[in-house]
Formats: sequence, structure tokens, C-alpha cells
Amino acid sequence: MKFKFLVLASTIAVTLTACDKQQEEANTTQDKAQAEVVFDTQIKKFSYVVGVDMGGQLRTSDIQIDRDAFALGLSDSLDSHPPRIAKEELEGVVQAFHDAQQAKVKQHEDTMRTASESNIKAGSAFLAENSTKDGVNTTESGLQYKVITAGNGVMPTAESRVEVNYRGTLIDGTEFDASTKHGGSVELNVSEVIPGWTEALKRMKEGAKWELYLPSELAYGPQGTGGIIGPSATLIFEVELLKVLGAE
Repeated sequence: MKFKFLVLASTIAVTLTACDKQQEEANTTQDKAQAEVVFDTQIKKFSYVVGVDMGGQLRTSDIQIDRDAFALGLSDSLDSHPPRIAKEELEGVVQAFHDAQQAKVKQHEDTMRTASESNIKAGSAFLAENSTKDGVNTTESGLQYKVITAGNGVMPTAESRVEVNYRGTLIDGTEFDASTKHGGSVELNVSEVIPGWTEALKRMKEGAKWELYLPSELAYGPQGTGGIIGPSATLIFEVELLKVLGAE
């Protein structure tokens, strides 16, 4: 968000400079008829790619754009046409946009902070109680696990690629992901998953099935994943190590 605003701010700064130089010029209307574009030159193709890129950035941001006004502003800039909004008003528009964006950022940060504090409290209470249950082991890192099936095959290393079945839930039982949602077992690199998984997989034997209880620092941390997994969420996984790929 900050990067996009800086880009917008720099663009407006250029526009304001142009406004200073041209503000006494007549503000005339330019009507341009739209016609279907035939991509018969590299310039047309590249121009289309630039448009797609700009549109993609705007679409995935929380910035609202009026297409007609945006197209007119782009056209005026390319044609060196004087800005159609007075300099003073332009400055006010940019400041209002900046203030609104800052308010949204603060609101988001406050919401995340509140959710994180709540999740830390709930997760700590859950892990403290869970650690007292029969069969639950706790490692130095804070990882908790329970062996459902021990397994008797080879053990993966950090460099291994493995095939697993899994199911993930929040501590309230809400399922957020499972290998069945992806058509069955999945293959992954031991070193490229969340820390709690990496630690657990290196302790498991082929054929093992464990239940993992991960504090947020071994899962997705204070940022969560932006979806159902909130900030600082404690997670539960059922993981079955089907095969260590490439092992003898």
C-alpha cells in the first residue's frame, strides 16, 4: 500500500508541476472515440501489456477508480493537456486520499493487534492444558505432538521431499485445509513448510501418523495467512508421512 501511494504521489507531483506551467491555458474537452484495437505491432502489444499491468495493480488494491476519469487523465497526460482540476483542488484530493489510506491502515493494524492478543491468550491456554494430556510430547521449541501411529520406515532430513496426507484445524475445531481438498496426498519439501512441520517431519518415520499442536511462532506467526488463519493463531494438524521420496 505504501509503495502504491508513493507512486501515486510522485505522479501527482508531476501533474502539479505541469499545472503550474499550464494553468492559464484553456481547459478544453477532448473526445476520443474508442475503436477495437488490432494487435498488429509490437508497440500496440506492449501498450496493452502496460495497461493490463496497471489495471491488475489497481484491481488488487483497495483503491477505487472511476474508469472514465482514469482514462481521461491518462490521455491528457500522454497528450500534455493541462490538468482539468485546479492545483489547489488537486492537492486537496491527494491529501484526502492519503488521510483515508492512513485511516484504513490504522484500523487494520488495530484489528490485527486485537485479534492477535486474543489468539495468543486462547492459544497459550490451550497449549498449557494440552501439554498435560496423556501421550502429548512437548519439544524445546514449543512444538507439541501426539503419536497416533509410530511408523517403521526411514526418517526424512531437511533436504528430503515427502508425500503426506494432512488435515489442519483451528483450536476450536474449524477445518481450514486438508489434503483431500487437493485431490489426495501431496508432495512437499521438508525445508519449505512452516517451522512446526519441518521439525515434526524430521522426527517422524515413514508410515507414521502424528497430531501436531503448533504455537503461532511455529506456524504463520503474527500475520496469519490473511484468511481463516488469523494473527498469532495456534493450529492443530494431523499429519501422515506416507513416503520419503528418493529414499532407499
